[in-house]
Amino acid sequence: MSPSGMDTVPVFRVLRGDPEDAELAALVAVFTALASAAPPSPAPVRSAWSPRTSKTWRTSTLR
Repeated sequence: MSPSGMDTVPVFRVLRGDPEDAELAALVAVFTALASAAPPSPAPVRSAWSPRTSKTWRTSTLR
């Protein structure tokens, strides 16, 4: 961060047109929401000690 508290390198530039303040604010809100979105949770890892077959495969018929 620079001493003024703002980065000196722009994150995006408007190349064409003359956007209004509300349009730029909406664009910044979208970028902020995307940046703060939580990454998807990873798939749970199956333990090497857990059975790989269904639980009924080894059940006894003598219950």
